[in-house]
Amino acid sequence: MPTLTRRSVLRNAAGAGTLCALSPDKVFAEFFQPASRALYPPDSLVTCCGICDSACGIRATVADGVVQFLQGLPEDFQGGGALCAKGTAGAALMYDPDRLKYPMKRTNPVKGLGVDPGWVRISWEEALDTIATRFKAILDQYGNEALLAVARPKPELLVRFIKSLGMTRVDHNDTCYGVEKVIQKYTVGPKSFGHDFENSKYVLLFGWDLIAKNKIVFARGLHQAKSNGAKVICFNPHRTATARFADEWHPIRPGSDLAAVLAIIHVLVQENLYNKEFVEAYTNFSQYEAQIREHFARYSPEWAEQQCDVPAQDLRRIAREFAANGPAIVPVHKKTPATNYANASQLTHALSILNILAGTIDRPGGRYDARMFKLAALDAIYPPPKYPAPAAKRVDGREKLPLANESDFGMFTTLADGMLRVYPGRTKGVFWYGYSILSFPQPEKMAEALKTVDFMAIVDVLPADATYFADIVLPNAMYLEGNDLVERDYAAKMPQVIARQALVAPQFEAKTTGWICVELGKRLAPDFFRKPDGNWINPGEVLDEKLRRAGLAESFAEFKKTGIATKAAEFVPATKFGAPGGKCQIYVPEFAAKGYDALPHWRPKREEPNADYPFYLLTYLPGTHKRNSTQNNRILNEIMPENTALINPALAGKLGVKEGQRVRIRSKDGAIVLTAHLTETLRPDCVKIAHGFGHVSPLLSAASGRGARDNDLIGTQTPEAMLAAGNFAGSGAIMDAVVRIEPL
Repeated sequence: MPTLTRRSVLRNAAGAGTLCALSPDKVFAEFFQPASRALYPPDSLVTCCGICDSACGIRATVADGVVQFLQGLPEDFQGGGALCAKGTAGAALMYDPDRLKYPMKRTNPVKGLGVDPGWVRISWEEALDTIATRFKAILDQYGNEALLAVARPKPELLVRFIKSLGMTRVDHNDTCYGVEKVIQKYTVGPKSFGHDFENSKYVLLFGWDLIAKNKIVFARGLHQAKSNGAKVICFNPHRTATARFADEWHPIRPGSDLAAVLAIIHVLVQENLYNKEFVEAYTNFSQYEAQIREHFARYSPEWAEQQCDVPAQDLRRIAREFAANGPAIVPVHKKTPATNYANASQLTHALSILNILAGTIDRPGGRYDARMFKLAALDAIYPPPKYPAPAAKRVDGREKLPLANESDFGMFTTLADGMLRVYPGRTKGVFWYGYSILSFPQPEKMAEALKTVDFMAIVDVLPADATYFADIVLPNAMYLEGNDLVERDYAAKMPQVIARQALVAPQFEAKTTGWICVELGKRLAPDFFRKPDGNWINPGEVLDEKLRRAGLAESFAEFKKTGIATKAAEFVPATKFGAPGGKCQIYVPEFAAKGYDALPHWRPKREEPNADYPFYLLTYLPGTHKRNSTQNNRILNEIMPENTALINPALAGKLGVKEGQRVRIRSKDGAIVLTAHLTETLRPDCVKIAHGFGHVSPLLSAASGRGARDNDLIGTQTPEAMLAAGNFAGSGAIMDAVVRIEPL
């Protein structure tokens, strides 16, 4: 890769015709070359990261309007004074020469990956008016079922804009925390849960490589647990960084974690090793004891060994140690292990039961409810008119999974099928916010679905592959250029709020999400964006009011001077829980009422090795990247520019594959070509690939054409197939595939 210099950055950007809005010469010069702090006395500002939901606190050095350096904020108990590689490199996104700089419209009516849209620069006024005109025409002619929003459920003004038009909103959470939210609601309560690793004495990890994943709060917590004498057990087909850190590593068969968990529960119940005080006082165990004992009696460690390749004696020993050496914890966080396979609903329920039997739900050393200030919501500050009801029959089919439908997350893995087969031609307009089509299984199928849409508007920082299908592109400010308040929930043993403040003004013509949504709201749903006095909602005034109501400050301008507020409070364990009836539920009658399993049953993963596809596919999220959104970051790209196919040398020898050789990985759904990297740390029946690579857009000059899309190997789903597999909570099964390896 060519050496990155100020000269090459400016030359490449200018050659692409992208440096038009205002001269970035000084910005790039200051960012890519050391600045003289003697010439520019720095301002030190508090803000927080926006790369992931950890939102670690940042102390930013800003000089002459240029962000010079980002470092951790010691007062923040989330990051604890540290930043991961992604957070440290955050300013490289702001100063990325490829970022979107001004609104643009398409002139080429032909859409497709790799097809030049013929972008023409336009004014913000024209862009907003065009979106409003086209969306209004769609609403008038087809109703709100014809509008689709592909967007996360935040920030609040974005959600209000989407709801004000009655759009169907779809997000990625069937491949993230969706299953956890569904199961947790009925077992321990719907709140956001933290992990008190620091006070744990026994930690069981199923798949979650939290050290290499590099979310500071969790990695630090696990290190602290080990320092305090905790025993860490890791089940993972790959000897990851976390597995190497653990006291024991068990190379479990992919997708069989459920069998191991059921066997551990079997021992705890059969030998009465559960925390009797907690279980009798705070769960429904006694009400359903007969059913619980009968159900788990079938799942012995000897049975489980045949399913998961973990010796029965180890499973029985681990169960007994888990009970005898508490407080014990079984962490669950987002994608891993909760959404990787089709049996995720059963697995997540079983993991929740393990934590309940340990007696550590909202107890020291276990999983706990986040303690929060509970800042006033936008709808409480400025109550909206009644929102129009969105379409009852969603294009992603979520309503066919009633419990998932309650949790208000979307299903990426069913969306393309819904648009192409179930409701062909129904979606006329799309509002696309900050996602890549690389997030979807079968990205080419999602691309075909987007080609059927009449009009699409996209809001993003970078020209990701989805922009190939947009008619209007709006340049979004990134997180270091806007103001917000972030309330801690990942690891909040006590309430904490941190400011996300604009370190500099948005670059070029980029605008904040709040500004964009208010401007579109004025044009399309004005009643939802007026204050009681008739004036328009101002995003800054919303932040002021949140702080006033919480008693934290009179204004955001005042609060950002310190930038962080923590309410020191003693941790008081809960005596009432958020699950139905106020107790933790092992047996879930609400599941049974819907025709689902009230207790977790053994179900295999969706796809098992066979003669045509004899190997398991594993995918992972590398700690140096945020899914598929940071591959164009010059700093992170230098650390990890592309993905490879990790293969055990024993398997490689049988296949005739050498280190560095190109191989084709093929599943029944697709094929990709990667460079082989041999490692003895992986089970010899697996191939492992990092997610997030294989961007097509040449406007992403650092990421384009680097590596391959792992999701080309993953099949899409239907709600009916999910239910047939017992996947009632809506897992994206984003790693549930088998493959063959072809040397090239």
